[in-house]
Amino acid sequence: MGMRQDFVSCRFSFIIGYGGLLCMKYPKFLNENNNTIGACAMSSGVGHKLDSFDESMDYIQSFGFHIVESSSVRNDSEPSCDAKTRVDELNALVKDSSVGAVWLAAGGDFQFETLPYIDFEWIEKNPKWYLGASDPTNLLFPVTCKCDLATIYGFNAGSFDEYGINEYSNLCLDFLKGKNSELHSSSMHQDVDFYNDGAPILNTKTEYVGSCSVVGRLLGGCFESINDMAGTPYDFVEEFNERYKSDGVIWFFDIFSMNSCDVYRALLKMKYMGYFKYTKAILVGRVLFKNVSDLIGYDQAFKRALPDIDVVFKMDIGHTYPHMYVVNGAMASVEIKDGHGSIQYEMKE
Repeated sequence: MGMRQDFVSCRFSFIIGYGGLLCMKYPKFLNENNNTIGACAMSSGVGHKLDSFDESMDYIQSFGFHIVESSSVRNDSEPSCDAKTRVDELNALVKDSSVGAVWLAAGGDFQFETLPYIDFEWIEKNPKWYLGASDPTNLLFPVTCKCDLATIYGFNAGSFDEYGINEYSNLCLDFLKGKNSELHSSSMHQDVDFYNDGAPILNTKTEYVGSCSVVGRLLGGCFESINDMAGTPYDFVEEFNERYKSDGVIWFFDIFSMNSCDVYRALLKMKYMGYFKYTKAILVGRVLFKNVSDLIGYDQAFKRALPDIDVVFKMDIGHTYPHMYVVNGAMASVEIKDGHGSIQYEMKE
């Protein structure tokens, strides 16, 4: 039987202790014949912001996509429903051959409890794009690490209302169609008055802190969620690192509100577990709710825990506006100098 052409073909390689395929898979990009996106609520429902969510659905569909929603998406609750039902709704989209991408509706705090019910084998056998941000890291991150399947971090399905649309929004939707644009740092970002009415106020000049010039494989997401999974049965980082050690890893972290002392301890834990064994650089987004200890700041936490790794801070990644989409598992060329930079993704196996 011939290999299905649903994704980039793989090269076969055997790594001692980690036998199997050395292959990052990239699902089919969406087009007019494959344009269905399935929205599901693995974390919070969107019942408290239906007008906003409808704006997002209209905006996404204006790009030629068709959206189907799982039953719990519009529930006014957090989480949207019990953990098993949420995963059952995910599985229905995974197994639906007409669905080319699965987009998580919103963030929240309870997606971690769904992990025991997720069928990673089904996800691997039915490759499609998975998109989300914040709490949905609890799906995207293990899918990329365990299934060798690229995922897209940065936007939830409900991120495209008047408030959420930013200069990277169109680029994310275009990427789903196969247009791979180089991403450049923003000129301005929102630093204060985050929850103002209407569109975000971009009132602060963007200046990345740090520099790097690297090529490697991207891996990351919401820092708090990755820390939650570290050391559990759903931590597949060691295997991922060994499979792609020849590429080297470029980590990206979106810190929501974790205290800077806790960030330092979490980094040490990850370091002791070998997370940063083959790391070439770390990209850190702007922290939304800063919780800085008098003892150590966020930048000091990284420099003290990982003194030999280049770290760039205050990037357009995460919960603040504007923010890029990041392709988990993809190769990337990252160039950052003098406060500005660019990221170019390469769909390399």
